Amino acid sequence: MISVLMIMTILMLVTLLIVTLIRSWSF
Repeated sequence: MISVLMIMTILMLVTLLIVTLIRSWSF
């Protein structure tokens, strides 16, 4: 079973990664 906390943590990490990529591309 995957816990809700694990899902939330993964979503947060993915969001941070996307934000970092967008900022590095400087659109």
